[in-house]
Amino acid sequence: MATVKLENITKIYPGDVKAVDKANIDINDQEFVVLVGPSGCGKTTTLRMIAGLEEISEGTLSIDGKVVNDVPPKDRDIAMVFQNYALYPHMTVYDNMAFGLKIRKFPKDEIDKRVKEAAAILSIEKLLDRKPKALSGGQRQRVAVGRAIVRHPKVFLFDEPLSNLDAKLRVQMRAEISGLHHKLNATMVYVTHDQIEAMTMADKIVVMKDGLIQQIGSPLTLYNDPDNLFVAGFIGSPPMNFMPVTIKKEGGKMIADEGKFSIEVPAAKQNTLEPWLGKQVIMGVRPENLKVNDNGTPQDSIIAEVSVIEQLGEEIQLHLTTDMSSIIAKVPPTLTFRVGQKVFFTPNPDKLYFFDRENELVIR
Repeated sequence: MATVKLENITKIYPGDVKAVDKANIDINDQEFVVLVGPSGCGKTTTLRMIAGLEEISEGTLSIDGKVVNDVPPKDRDIAMVFQNYALYPHMTVYDNMAFGLKIRKFPKDEIDKRVKEAAAILSIEKLLDRKPKALSGGQRQRVAVGRAIVRHPKVFLFDEPLSNLDAKLRVQMRAEISGLHHKLNATMVYVTHDQIEAMTMADKIVVMKDGLIQQIGSPLTLYNDPDNLFVAGFIGSPPMNFMPVTIKKEGGKMIADEGKFSIEVPAAKQNTLEPWLGKQVIMGVRPENLKVNDNGTPQDSIIAEVSVIEQLGEEIQLHLTTDMSSIIAKVPPTLTFRVGQKVFFTPNPDKLYFFDRENELVIR
């Protein structure tokens, strides 16, 4: 397989619109890298530049150590799986999978061998004589992946391949593509706007916003150690809760004061927060790190009202409203709440994050 290296890759559209700005990404051999971010963040444009479908305005793109900026797509030894499958409707599944090899003048027996091998890997042997209109969405997606597999490319590129599937099938196909990655020991670059897909599939995640890379790291690194407010709020479902607090010292203790509530800052974070004494920062806490009770005191917990209750079987997600903000908490299914009920919640002080209000970077 292959490595892929993006050095200061930039894409500028007419009108000086920067879709991607100085992207630097190292993709290792056999690595599964996911580009994730909201619509319009530049992730698909980045993928299309790797594929050669978009011209690179600035920077250098290398595949397996070779600069490919001016190499046409057909000569980059990559295979791309599109969001809309891009199958030929008049061809059978077999012919769709074989088409690229026929164009490249592969011998018939080699084509037959590769198509049948790919069909076996994807469990679509019984579909080879069908045409795309006779297939379900999931089957069409397998055919599109199979067409990529038969090429034996250096790099697989996936552009939101599961977005047209229903929720249950998305989960199934997610697992299948992850399994395929391990079977083929392939280098894969995968684009999605769904952070759950990114978290469950990736070896490494690239989070993008407005054409800029916000952070690159393993799923757990991004979840536990986000660089900024955007990554903290984007990675995780439900997202991290945020509330404005002022850093103060009272009675020799450093506290984060929300106005109607204060919490002692953990000793490990006190030196870090010293420069922010007397200043307002953003405090973040994940939903699973909130303890919710139906009683408490204003000194050690925040009073809130239950606005929405989502019963998910293994847990309950409580949507709470305070005077300052809206909060989501994950609580055990054994607890009982009702809409409109007054409750008290307490953040786990050892699981707090603090962010600079000006630049939105995490305070480390």
